Amino acid sequence: MTYSVVIDAIKVSQPVGDFYCGVMNASDVTRISEADVRKIQHDDVGKYLGIQRELKPDRVKKISSYIKGIDATFPSSIILSIDEENVSWNQDLKTITLISNEGEDDKIASILDGQHRLAGFNDGNFEFENPDGSYSPFQLLVTIFVGADISTQAGIFATVNLAQTKVNKSLVYDLQALAEARSPERTCHDIAVILNAEEKSPFYRSIKRLGVATPGVRGEFLTQATFVENVVKLISPDPKADRDHFLAESKFWRKKELSHLDQASLEKYFFRIAFIKNRDELIASNLINFFDAIRKKWPIAWSKEEKRSSLNKAVGFNALIRVFQDIYRLKNSNFEWDAVISFNSFSEMLSSCDLDDQFFISLELASRSSKVIYDSISESFGSHC
Repeated sequence: MTYSVVIDAIKVSQPVGDFYCGVMNASDVTRISEADVRKIQHDDVGKYLGIQRELKPDRVKKISSYIKGIDATFPSSIILSIDEENVSWNQDLKTITLISNEGEDDKIASILDGQHRLAGFNDGNFEFENPDGSYSPFQLLVTIFVGADISTQAGIFATVNLAQTKVNKSLVYDLQALAEARSPERTCHDIAVILNAEEKSPFYRSIKRLGVATPGVRGEFLTQATFVENVVKLISPDPKADRDHFLAESKFWRKKELSHLDQASLEKYFFRIAFIKNRDELIASNLINFFDAIRKKWPIAWSKEEKRSSLNKAVGFNALIRVFQDIYRLKNSNFEWDAVISFNSFSEMLSSCDLDDQFFISLELASRSSKVIYDSISESFGSHC
């Protein structure tokens, strides 16, 4: 049974050859295309077929969730390769017709780029809700190469993927300041900015806002990404869902309900209510008091001038956030959402720890040292439990 899809398109000529750019509904793209996953042919171990990589389930799951978000977007093209027999170009109408003689589920297109994005679509997110309650099909830009041989396909795949530069996470979090709606990431970014700018803060001029050294500033020992990702864990198990909630409010959409408000969740994410109630200063005050106590307890190891220390590095910060959680839960056993644990209370808990600055200076600067730091500190104040 013949099946066809007609789309408006433009023809593009480049050294690689001609190709076509158009717009298709995501449901149509997923129906006609498949990824040619790289695999070893059984009869020849040295010969490989296909150019794509194996799908990563975790990545597909995240993309599927992202697609359901209020401001989901894929502004870059899905790149497809289709045999000449399955394509008809109409120069006068500027349309391209994709034809299958095997029915609408025939996979006539090979995905050169975008397999994870397409895998994230399913029956539940082929459409999106408009502000007035109506639904529209999620559309995708597509770039279609016609009759490209396998070597050309491989070259396109390599060019698109190998030329990409990974975006610095700290830069991504810094851009949260431009967001119009609240989110856990924006809250943590704002706190990082305050702690980095305040002269009396234990983090004064110590956070690399963009993930790299700030011109004119010496001794920054922590990236904004490390700070934000650790503090977000005290606020939310699903930052994207929280962001969608506040974004829906700001855009006058029907309000999306917040989740994880049961007692168990609020005990685990003990800054959640403070975040929801826009009381970010409570989160900042607790962090300042704790890290001030750390700075007082180990002034040399925490100092930005001590390059050998593991305490003032990501491995140390990761461990200290876990220590902070333990002490906070001990000192606020009733889990009052607006509690601020004092500097003296944190200092009292740390006073029984007999580790000296040299302990952190002598530790290897490796990720496994994070557990060593956490275990060594937390064991010392077990008597306070």
